[in-house]
Amino acid sequence: MSAYEALRPLFEPSAIAVVGVSRQGKQGAVFLQGLLDPGFRGEVYVVHPSATEIMGVRAYPSVRALPKRPDLAILVLPAEPAIEVVRECAEAGVPAVVLFTAGFNELGTPEGEERARRLLAAAGGRTRLVGPNCMGVYNAKLRIAMFPGMPSTPGPIGFVSQSGSLVQFVVRAANERGLGIGKAVSIGNQLDLTASDFLEYLSEDPETEVIAAYLEGLPDGRRFARVLRRAASRKRVVIWKAGRAQAGARAARSHTGQLAGAFAIWRGLAQQAGVALVRDLEELVDTLAVADAVRGLGPLGRRLAIVTGPGGPAVSASDACEESGLELATLGEGTTAELRRLVAAAGTSVRNPIDVGMVLEGAAEVYGRALELALSDPGVDAALVIGGDRREPGRFAEMLQETRARFRKPVLYATSFPLASGDHGPELQRAGVATAPSGERLLRAYGRLLGTLTPR
Repeated sequence: MSAYEALRPLFEPSAIAVVGVSRQGKQGAVFLQGLLDPGFRGEVYVVHPSATEIMGVRAYPSVRALPKRPDLAILVLPAEPAIEVVRECAEAGVPAVVLFTAGFNELGTPEGEERARRLLAAAGGRTRLVGPNCMGVYNAKLRIAMFPGMPSTPGPIGFVSQSGSLVQFVVRAANERGLGIGKAVSIGNQLDLTASDFLEYLSEDPETEVIAAYLEGLPDGRRFARVLRRAASRKRVVIWKAGRAQAGARAARSHTGQLAGAFAIWRGLAQQAGVALVRDLEELVDTLAVADAVRGLGPLGRRLAIVTGPGGPAVSASDACEESGLELATLGEGTTAELRRLVAAAGTSVRNPIDVGMVLEGAAEVYGRALELALSDPGVDAALVIGGDRREPGRFAEMLQETRARFRKPVLYATSFPLASGDHGPELQRAGVATAPSGERLLRAYGRLLGTLTPR
């Protein structure tokens, strides 16, 4: 059975049981609400030894008493009772269990290790375990959320996270930028299913085109390296590696019980596999914005053209281009000749950066023609646009979308300068124009994807 088929019941369940929600809906309520609020497209059951109904959902005394075998059980129980319910799930043929429960190998104590062994024995290889110490799965299309109020906007990005809360932050931050995270999983201690399993699943998932991960440590480093190389050969992969410094490594050990590993090893692995490494949430979302926009465009090139009106930001972006391991493209003579016909002689430049000057009327047409000339040049691999049209921001946004659709080259657009074209960032991102608040951030993200910029 393929990795994709093996984990489909977990990511695409038709029925979910939540075990351990209190009568008052306090303990475990977040998981049940995460199914009810968005309107999970399946059946929801609650398991409670004595209640008949919790939060409007009928309750059953045990997993065996459920009218239908669930594909997924979410356990919100103390460690010892959780072990017994896992055994019951395995006997009932439940394919997957999510354990919010903590108190296992992350404790780093003999008692915690012994509990972890008993938990695996209870699952018996028949039921796969996510966690312990995790928040489970997110599927926007099926309206499965870890927290109430999470967006339900499907998209081509899959996310694997060792932090449950971080899934919520990343999904929200991405959604605000016009990016859709379709599937995500919080993996916790990785006692049974590991980051390698989920990376393998997402690499085979036809709905996922870009893979992101937040990782602190791994229990199966050699296997992960093999799986990562295979995944990166199929799809773009972006990894946020935490625990790089000593203090972070200690925190990672306390958080999930995983050894962080030397960051130099991660850098080498990322470079060998062609994976982008990032250091924080901002870098992750910026890099995903570029990865999302270049889907289907094939290998990326280093030669960038900058089309701008404001001069200072273009100079700063030129610095960022070089510092990111990229290069300002040398424009062909034919391109510069056409640009001379387009822009005024004074206060402009037909070299790269292409400075169209202060355009008071028809900015969309002037910028659009300059961008078209740049992208038509065989010496240009991608273009960054800085500026906009205050009078007709919608027309400027349309120009960017139309130009991106005509050329099979990446188009990057800085959205936060005073001359930028209104609040069209999410719309542009969905149309394949990579957006971020500044040109520098876009160029650094592009360099990470290309492999010319890696964190130290």
